[in-house]
Amino acid sequence: MESVYLLGDTLITKSSPAITRISSFGQLHDKVRGDHVEESLLKIVPIAPDTVVAFAGDVNLATMLIEFLKENLDITESFESLFDSVNVSLGPFGKDRQVELLLAHSSINGKAILIKWDTVHGFDVTNSDYYQIGSLTSYHAALTPMVLSIFANGKLSPDRILAMLTSVVQSYGVHDNLIDQNIGGIIFGLSVHNGNIIWQEDTNFILYDPSFASVVCISAFVRDNVLIVCSSLSDDTRIFAHSTSILSMQKWLETWSSFVFDHLNSDQYKYWVFLSTSGKVITVLRRDVFDCENKYFSLKYLGDGKFDLGLSPEMMALLKQPLRDRGDGSLPFRFNFRNA
Repeated sequence: MESVYLLGDTLITKSSPAITRISSFGQLHDKVRGDHVEESLLKIVPIAPDTVVAFAGDVNLATMLIEFLKENLDITESFESLFDSVNVSLGPFGKDRQVELLLAHSSINGKAILIKWDTVHGFDVTNSDYYQIGSLTSYHAALTPMVLSIFANGKLSPDRILAMLTSVVQSYGVHDNLIDQNIGGIIFGLSVHNGNIIWQEDTNFILYDPSFASVVCISAFVRDNVLIVCSSLSDDTRIFAHSTSILSMQKWLETWSSFVFDHLNSDQYKYWVFLSTSGKVITVLRRDVFDCENKYFSLKYLGDGKFDLGLSPEMMALLKQPLRDRGDGSLPFRFNFRNA
């Protein structure tokens, strides 16, 4: 295994009421089984230049665990002994505050490691190439490995896999109320490869209905481990980060505020993910050239959450292609990919 890919949502469960009304994808922040849910935290946390932790479960305990891993990463012989130290120093753990962790590491020689650990069972000894943590339903949990298998068999370029995976997983929340499962908001991710952390490249998500009467644009990109999301649905810009992976939010703002403003008003995004809100049609465009006109679409921001979107006849026809039941066990969505 040469690379590890991690995807995560941004929804958390908390005791206090939500500050915002909806998520960046329009999901209502409401109560779920007596607790409040809100899109407010990036749950993928770099703890070293070559090591990342993703988490699900109790946020406060997860933060304590991740901080311990970061502080002791360089003074332990192996990841196994590192997690043994977690049990000795912070355990035992009660079942009322469960946490699941995924640790991804890649050495400079290309060897990649994926570890699953939780506060109830400790290490997952299956040494699987694929894990899911959190509360995703059995339907979606079964669908995701099928998607991975198809992408793996397609011999995709490694730098395209992440955006394609997140586009499929993001579509789950467009068509199903994942907030009822304490999951939601934007899905974003990264990979670890050859000793480096590589965040998903700048992505614009476009939600559209068949008549294109209601079109939504959600821009997302990461700079210095901070995820910036601007949604025309909520008409605001939100910043998601974990305290363990940034030194100072004030310094980050001083460095990046001007860039963020300019970038959000541009169309300089590597990936454009079009998600139909009626049928599960997913279309991903990859842009490698930014200094010439795009042949598939144009986008102009007008302010106040409004924009003009122009589509070529070829693109319009592609987006309107219906789902087809082939009767051969195909996945229940259409996936299109184009180089723009």
